[in-house]
Amino acid sequence: MSLLEQASLVITPNAVKESILYSVVPSDGSGDMDVVRATTATRVNSAGLIESVASNVPRLDYTNGSCPSILVEPQRTNLFLYSEQFDNINWTKSNMNVTANSSTSPDGTTTADTITVTSTSAELYAAGTSATTTTTLSVFVKKGNQKYFGLTINGVNNFDSRYQAVFDLDNGTIFQENNSSTPLTNRSAKIESYANGWYKVSVTATFAILAVGFVVFQHSNSVPTIPSNNLGWNNSTNGNTFIWGAQLEAGSNATSYIPTVASTVTRNADVISKTGISDLIGQTEGTLFFEINAPNPNSPSGVTMIQLGLVTSRIYISKESNTQNIFQLATQSASGYNFINSSIITTSTIKFAIAYKNGDNAFYVNGALVSSASATANPTSFSQMNFGDISFGNTDIKVKSATLWKTRLSNTELAQLTTI
Repeated sequence: MSLLEQASLVITPNAVKESILYSVVPSDGSGDMDVVRATTATRVNSAGLIESVASNVPRLDYTNGSCPSILVEPQRTNLFLYSEQFDNINWTKSNMNVTANSSTSPDGTTTADTITVTSTSAELYAAGTSATTTTTLSVFVKKGNQKYFGLTINGVNNFDSRYQAVFDLDNGTIFQENNSSTPLTNRSAKIESYANGWYKVSVTATFAILAVGFVVFQHSNSVPTIPSNNLGWNNSTNGNTFIWGAQLEAGSNATSYIPTVASTVTRNADVISKTGISDLIGQTEGTLFFEINAPNPNSPSGVTMIQLGLVTSRIYISKESNTQNIFQLATQSASGYNFINSSIITTSTIKFAIAYKNGDNAFYVNGALVSSASATANPTSFSQMNFGDISFGNTDIKVKSATLWKTRLSNTELAQLTTI
């Protein structure tokens, strides 16, 4: 009998309907996960296009390729207005023209705009105030006749502090980055590939003042250069770039696109959980396997990714750094907490396995034993499993699978399960 046939619960990006993520095992519905998200949300479908998903429907997301993952995100608000309408008066144009609805966008509609430089120092910008110090700006861009695209995020009082990055749209890379003379912390840039030549580019920074009030897009044709405090922009007349879907959000990473028109829009958190399944979870011994796409290293620390049991009696995995992918296995029981941290994980896929049995525990990540905890008392009375932290809804993960066994698998089996 294979390991999969011995499993008591298997969750994959398989089949969904409103409020339900179906389990593969058991097939009678007793392991189906409950899904709550009281707003619509977007995902990348199997054709590689962004599309809207109805409220409470789980999102099977294909951002990372032909195999989907279960997208679980925190609540976020797009603070920009008219996120796709750069010809709107809300967007200020300096030495730049906008041709509306001139190209096919990442959602397959003809709603992408063309921005065309008319002189040097071209800018396209809009205000959008964040209530927190850490803020992320993102936008979808596609090369026209310009190789480079620049993105700038600024603090209040216009240019009192700023973080800038230049992206290479030929190679899909970050070409260079810089910040102003006012020091910023937790700054980072990212570029992600989408279908039909589109990229999602983003910049994140933590500002000293509790707001972000001024955001600038710029793009350059010839190779940009960085002076001591600023980016050099060598714009050439009639250089153009396609642009769509701008988003400004409070948080340390860009989440799925939230379209707006005349007002800001909030997407609620995904809450995916299952209660009353004591018979599917090993109570005195068991194994949990959990596979995810690697989260953004800059996503929040201390956030639960998967949990067995209740707060007073539980086993869970959390991300433990806001700059690197370091993960923690934690157990909580009547005798207190026990924590085990992984090393820095850099793979695009991450596989975890937790085996628990009094006197014989183990935590494996990507085929390697992180630690054992033979002297630690285990939690008891497991009755539920959830993705993320259902109390706070602040998880940001893409789940490939979650599997439970009611026995403690051998270390050899754990290594085999988690090897990339």
